[in-house]
Amino acid sequence: MSAARKKGRAANGSLLRALKENFESFSRSRKAIARYLIDHLDEAPVLSTQELARRSGTTSSTVVRFAQHLGFSGFTEMMKAAWGEHRLAVAVKDDGERQLHLPVDDDFSGRAVRTDILILEKTMQSNELDAFLDIVELLERADTIFLAGLFEAAMVVDYLRYYLTIMGLPLTAITNNSEEAVAAAAEMDENSALLAVGFGTAHQFLLRLIKAARDRGATTVGISENTLSEVAKLVDLNLFCHRDTTSFAPSLVGAFSLANAIISALYTRNKLHYDAQLARLRSLPLASDWL
Repeated sequence: MSAARKKGRAANGSLLRALKENFESFSRSRKAIARYLIDHLDEAPVLSTQELARRSGTTSSTVVRFAQHLGFSGFTEMMKAAWGEHRLAVAVKDDGERQLHLPVDDDFSGRAVRTDILILEKTMQSNELDAFLDIVELLERADTIFLAGLFEAAMVVDYLRYYLTIMGLPLTAITNNSEEAVAAAAEMDENSALLAVGFGTAHQFLLRLIKAARDRGATTVGISENTLSEVAKLVDLNLFCHRDTTSFAPSLVGAFSLANAIISALYTRNKLHYDAQLARLRSLPLASDWL
């Protein structure tokens, strides 16, 4: 990669990442500027060249050259990037009270990935290990696991269905409100567990399904956004997944991560059994190349 392309990476990607990754290669004065920016991104709108120089113990000309070294046209563009990254973090971490707006000429790939990272952090912070393990145990004990989710939540259900089926767990997936789905739901009883995935204003059929499961004595588990969600209010136990709603196609990385965690936990708790199941599948003459 040419020196010019290396210099431009911070201007086109993450300023904070560039500061951290290249920190040891900076001179003493540049390290002082980088350290101040890492610790005080939120001050970007009020910092002038002279003020940043004073607070970092450098000079205004050093600050300007530092911005240019990172690939920015100057100090103003660098501080605009700093403020943009601070707003991104706030937008994802404050439960949707603020909205993240992406300019049409922005680095969509970089910002999308950084948004997903923050979503995963928020999802992790919103769940307790004991509650997660309780849910895994409930699913493990169930005679039949019912997975339910409509529209975009159906993608998360399909992910769970795919791997849990390979593991040999008895389950039924409900991803629409057809007559077939109603017939499947009628099989729920006190030995069943329903895992319902729902975001935003959940579909009424999903809510009726949860109520029906509870009436039949089944254990109900949810994957939803927060304690105010309709799904979380109805289920016995809930896992919380943060979700970015500023895009036409909201990121579901938090929900998929929780689904993967459930699959991994179930597998790890009875690894010998599931390894034997996979071995049986591989021994079949119709075993797929994946297996």
